Amino acid sequence: MDSGALDLSTFPELPGRGVLITDGDELHASDLGNLVDRRPAAILRPRSTADIAVAAAWCCRNDVPLRAHGTLHTTGGQALCPSGGIQVDMRSLDLIHAVTDDHADVEAGVLLRDVVWHAWLRGRRLTSGPTGYLQLSTGGVLSVGGISSLHREGAIIDRVRAVEVVTPTGAVRWCTPERNGELFNAVLGGLGCAGIITRARLALTPVPPLTRVYDLHFPSLQEAVRAARVLVRRDEVDDLLIRWFAPQRHRYQLRFTTYYRADRKPDDAHLLRGLDATAQVWDVSYWEFVTSTDTRYEPFVTAGWNRVHKVWADYFMPDSALDEFLAGTAPEITDLDLSETSIGLLFPHRRSSFTRPGLRLPDDELVWLFDMLSDAAGQTDPFWLPDRLRRNQRWRRRAAELGGTLYPIGTDLDPASHDLVLAHPAQMSFPQEDQCLR
Repeated sequence: MDSGALDLSTFPELPGRGVLITDGDELHASDLGNLVDRRPAAILRPRSTADIAVAAAWCCRNDVPLRAHGTLHTTGGQALCPSGGIQVDMRSLDLIHAVTDDHADVEAGVLLRDVVWHAWLRGRRLTSGPTGYLQLSTGGVLSVGGISSLHREGAIIDRVRAVEVVTPTGAVRWCTPERNGELFNAVLGGLGCAGIITRARLALTPVPPLTRVYDLHFPSLQEAVRAARVLVRRDEVDDLLIRWFAPQRHRYQLRFTTYYRADRKPDDAHLLRGLDATAQVWDVSYWEFVTSTDTRYEPFVTAGWNRVHKVWADYFMPDSALDEFLAGTAPEITDLDLSETSIGLLFPHRRSSFTRPGLRLPDDELVWLFDMLSDAAGQTDPFWLPDRLRRNQRWRRRAAELGGTLYPIGTDLDPASHDLVLAHPAQMSFPQEDQCLR
């Protein structure tokens, strides 16, 4: 459908006084990857769930594509509407309804940073832990899954109490594991395929005010992984991840933390026992720790980082195949993969902590999320983009052959055409609405 061919003359009045934008430069839509560009016929900025519901019902009757997005923090066009459809910009649904001792009740456009801040003011944190970067919409995070560095908590979607959903036909349903449970499972990690999340209740838990951070450096990724396995097995620390970045891409940082109160300081010698590396240790508040990535990237975003090309590779790998995957993949990471703003990450997680079917995971007791978040900042190589896209295709095949699965925030495009190859890797069979809403 041509974007100019959509007849909006019968589009209904929006009960919440939302705005439907039908012209201007705003109709050119891309996500953080800046590789997929689609022009919807209109952009809806809702002011209420009812605005989305009437729009969804109209789109259903008229066979018009409808897609929702938050801060567009994907790199393969996952949240973009097909040309000629209606794109819903969820950022205008930004009301925090309540933050209590055990949950936060927020609209889908509320930034995760704001949820974390208001929880912190009550001495609470997200039970799941937050993502490393917090400038993400709550609904967007729940649509892809949301992974933190807390190795024992699963994904953010595993600690959701309830969600309000607009179905593809315009019905509004509150969903919990017990009520409308099929729809609940379908939208969490469902990339918007089964409905639009408009509001969510996220579980909170107490958090001590201080965080002790331990950084250990290893000369190889495999050595860092071995040390991380020891820490997971002991189960004595909170956050745990491995990072590598420019300019020392052959120096692998294992970072772990423990949360504590001033009257009960961590025993450093006990936590570091048997780890063959010197540790840098310091203390910060919990708030400073969880916002550290935001603080690092804020000047880059101001300088235009959001507009550069990004090619992200994101795979869940079974622990039993991780060493083989890294043996083939780590030597292929070059200086071209790591700009000043790029980073590589490995997160270990206990498989039993993941309970929602929206994320397709390997079956090992321990699974790892491998992220290579490359961007073209400062790049002058004309082959940077096609080479990175071919890299992703090669790594994806390798991951799949070893039992890995895709985490759906990355770039999976054909190097020649930039067409989206895979929009929803979970391959879920979603229930029909009349089945899941009974």
